[in-house]
Amino acid sequence: MNILVIQGSPYGGSFSHTNAQAYAQAARRKGHTVEMIDLSQEDFDPVLRYGYAKHMEDESAPKRYQNMVARTDHLVFVFPIWWAGEPAILKGWLDRVLTPQFAYRYESSLKSEGLLKGKTAQIISSSHGPAFVSKMYGSTVTRWKYSILKFCGIKFTGASILGRIDSKVDTPERRKAFTQKICNKVPSAN
Repeated sequence: MNILVIQGSPYGGSFSHTNAQAYAQAARRKGHTVEMIDLSQEDFDPVLRYGYAKHMEDESAPKRYQNMVARTDHLVFVFPIWWAGEPAILKGWLDRVLTPQFAYRYESSLKSEGLLKGKTAQIISSSHGPAFVSKMYGSTVTRWKYSILKFCGIKFTGASILGRIDSKVDTPERRKAFTQKICNKVPSAN
């Protein structure tokens, strides 16, 4: 399986970064081909300056990312939940990479078609709030599942969220156990 891990925290020392690295290593150990986009390290402008009215001057990074998405079977989005959503750099990645005619197309004003069928995706995240809040109806996970992934034709396979980060219950052991849990969820190579 070709797996693409997208690390969506702007901070390279984050728990999301730790989890993305650990997941990628576990997937390689299971025999998968793994590519990684680490948005804390990329020279990437996330601002879609003209909306979809015209292309930006430099489309090299989005085109490279689109090529990576095109050749992958499974996408893994790893990010912290801030203000009930993903960090701005990851939102900008979605805006500039999952574009019309690549990820979806409108057949009419009321009907669209996802163009990334056959791919799967999962979310690995952390939040200061309780994990169940991020999974409730109208939440971050619900928006990603239906308004982003399904809209593009990608099948959602689940979310792993560690809530209550930086609270009294948060310990290094708890975080390590979560990281091990996500690594155990890497699919077996066929």
